[in-house]
Amino acid sequence: MKKIVCAALAAVCGFVFSAVFPSHSQAQNKRLLLQLGWVVGGYHAGFFVAKEKGFYASKGLDVTITRGFGSGDTAKVVATGKAQFGEANLPTSIISTGKGAPVTIVGVLAGKAPESFLSFEEKGIRKPKDVEGKSFAEASGAAIMVTWPAFAKLAGIDINKVTHIPVEAAAKPAVFFSGQVDWVAGFRPGFDESVILHARKEGKKLVFVRWEDYGWKVYGTGLITHPDLIKRDPKMVADFVGATMAGYAYAIEHPEEALGITLKDNPELQREPSYLSLLFILDGLLTKGAREHGLGYMEPERMAFQVKLMSDLLKFAPPKGVYTNRFIQKKPFTVPPKLAADLAGLP
Repeated sequence: MKKIVCAALAAVCGFVFSAVFPSHSQAQNKRLLLQLGWVVGGYHAGFFVAKEKGFYASKGLDVTITRGFGSGDTAKVVATGKAQFGEANLPTSIISTGKGAPVTIVGVLAGKAPESFLSFEEKGIRKPKDVEGKSFAEASGAAIMVTWPAFAKLAGIDINKVTHIPVEAAAKPAVFFSGQVDWVAGFRPGFDESVILHARKEGKKLVFVRWEDYGWKVYGTGLITHPDLIKRDPKMVADFVGATMAGYAYAIEHPEEALGITLKDNPELQREPSYLSLLFILDGLLTKGAREHGLGYMEPERMAFQVKLMSDLLKFAPPKGVYTNRFIQKKPFTVPPKLAADLAGLP
């Protein structure tokens, strides 16, 4: 009888102990959903590396990665709490917050403006003013049609001297390569990859006039979450951001392996455009701010530029608290010579 009582007491004590002090795996088994901005591309390699290499798991995070349907939808999904984290275009995220769907940007991935004027060498477009007297193809509802007048004003371009040819988004590359227009709006990562590879096959030389080089201090894609999640569980947010940036740091030091991991998890992707896509995001990550403060760091002046730009364009009050650098950590990383050469050779 005493043995039975002792056994029962031991069982009860064991239950209480495990309930109050759960095991390491029990305590840290947090399931998270990350929604991307669009379909998977090579530039998402850091997420898949973080998953494959156990960077998320080491923080007790079980992360599911799902494709998105545009940055606006991803911001909405995060703002409504259906996903804990999102990868989305930062200007779109600012607009989301400004219009009452709260998200907070917790890290930038594409730290350089993604837009450019893209043309063939023979068109003679070498600086922004050169697009005057020329024509371009773009879908009327494309996001670039909202921001293009603002850049034109910044760069001193008279938009009345530029002809817009409306096309369906899917037809844009064909119209460009057939010579029906003089230029198209480039965007990296996402659009430029296929155009570059197509031009190589046809032996045509492309010219990119990057908006980044003419005062357009806008970021591309980055990480977003809900501000309430930051208040409720800042450690989890820090762990997710830290593990994600560790994935991208690994991709910087081992780009070919990172690409292989991404292709393994997403066999529908093609190697050549995916590697270009990866190069674009690594180029965007390796900013001066990232080297000084850590991967993902957002420069305050640049964020202020974007908040004012978006609020002025779309007529909403400039929102506060749209981003935070509190989860960015400075950790050492090395850029291999081959990657440095590949980045230097990007068009």
